[in-house]
Amino acid sequence: MTAERVGTAIIGGGIAGCAVAYYLAAEGETDILLVEAGELGSGSTGGSFGGVRQQFSTPLEIELSRRGLDFWRSAQRVFDSPVTWHANGYLFMSGQPDIMAKLAEAAALQRDMGLTDVHVLDPEQIREVVPWVGTDGLLGATYTPSDGRVTPTEGVAALVKAAKARGVRFREQWEVSSLERAGAGWRLSGPGLIEAERVVACTGYWSSDFLRQFGLGLTIRPMPLYSAITGPALARQRVPLTIDLDTGLLIEREADGLVIAILYEDNPPGYGHARMLEEFADLARFRAPSLADLRIARHVVGNVDVGGDGHPYVGLVEGGLWMVAGFGGHGAMHGPPVAELLAKTIAGRPDPSLDISALSPWRSPDAA
Repeated sequence: MTAERVGTAIIGGGIAGCAVAYYLAAEGETDILLVEAGELGSGSTGGSFGGVRQQFSTPLEIELSRRGLDFWRSAQRVFDSPVTWHANGYLFMSGQPDIMAKLAEAAALQRDMGLTDVHVLDPEQIREVVPWVGTDGLLGATYTPSDGRVTPTEGVAALVKAAKARGVRFREQWEVSSLERAGAGWRLSGPGLIEAERVVACTGYWSSDFLRQFGLGLTIRPMPLYSAITGPALARQRVPLTIDLDTGLLIEREADGLVIAILYEDNPPGYGHARMLEEFADLARFRAPSLADLRIARHVVGNVDVGGDGHPYVGLVEGGLWMVAGFGGHGAMHGPPVAELLAKTIAGRPDPSLDISALSPWRSPDAA
């Protein structure tokens, strides 16, 4: 079988892979082919809640969030594509002193880095922002009204359109079965053969298995995230993306209804939609009484990449092989700015304003 020869092969068509394709082309790179095992945006990107927030606790994460916020706010104008920005805000609340202390400390850092609209709220102020929340047992919350949410697949479509205009090619239903050295470059085997001078693996929660042969001991893995979309609820009321950090209760606006879920670091055995809805109803009776008996319109399940140290793995694996993966559920938010930074690095023009070397896939566990 004759191999197809390309300059750069990108493996994975989620938000990160499509952004890498676009930004590499924007840097002047040519002969780029992206291959995707399924459909573009069908992996963890397709199942994402699409939250975009600046409430993080490290300078690097806060700066990536700021850039991600800029990307999504301007995407419709920049790409001339329908990418809707929902400025609903973000609210984290807790009744535990240690968690509130960490939220307040993070808010101080966010202000030091120029975030002007992060607010530390007491229970009375929480009721002013979200009257539908029951505040018994809460000590406070942090609230950023300028944050919001997006539909990540709209971003994928916009990036693909813009990348195609710059000559990037996309191939769906092309699963890579093996990746191996071929002289100074790489050979990808799948439905056909592709030989590339350079490969960028944007393989999400498959990255641990896919890149193990190169000596990387990554621990990224998929975890199902069970949620539901409700019928009409909280009409004409403000609904920021709201998370009770003590229980994992999550509520966000979706059209005239809501997305509801319970967030776990690891799903309990046997967990699924039925159990999630039972737990949500029990928690809502206390924390959001008007939401205890919602009509469920449909169930949704998506896989989030968990494991690792909570930061993405970005950079050179070995000569000509690069990777970006492991966003821990924050790919819609951090994927585009990380992809732009990686593309500049690959093209030999790293962005001097933000050093991402701490995200190297070869870093020590506590380096990022």
